[in-house]
Amino acid sequence: MNKIFFVSCLLIILTGCVQDSPNIKQIENLQFFIDNKSDNRVTEIESGLQYLVLEEGNPEGISPNSDQIISAHFHGTLTNGEVFWSSLDSEPLTIELSKLIIGCQKIISLMKVGDKWRAFIDPTMAYGEEGRPGIPSNSILIFDIELIAVN
Repeated sequence: MNKIFFVSCLLIILTGCVQDSPNIKQIENLQFFIDNKSDNRVTEIESGLQYLVLEEGNPEGISPNSDQIISAHFHGTLTNGEVFWSSLDSEPLTIELSKLIIGCQKIISLMKVGDKWRAFIDPTMAYGEEGRPGIPSNSILIFDIELIAVN
């Protein structure tokens, strides 16, 4: 009788620990950034914010301030490779830098015109628990960003 009770309690606890629980997702996200950082080409700005230089622009070019308008191409994917948004088949996005998610603001403020970087952004600097259509809650976002102009 005690074994049946113990097994029943264990099953109830285990079914409550679903794969999508925030704690499991946070651990997976942390592991992603630890593994990603082991690539010596990846630079970490701060915990949960990394980038990889794909192409370098003019090293003496300008970097945008948060109140400036930027023009850039974005190709956004999830860690499973699923594309959630891309401007590559259309016009580049032209927007005030401060209007982007905080992770993109921080990354792009370090870029020079002509740079193309791959940014890895923790959900705390993106859409967090809310997510967005096509972006599940607590998702790491991966953006290939090409900074075309700063106005």
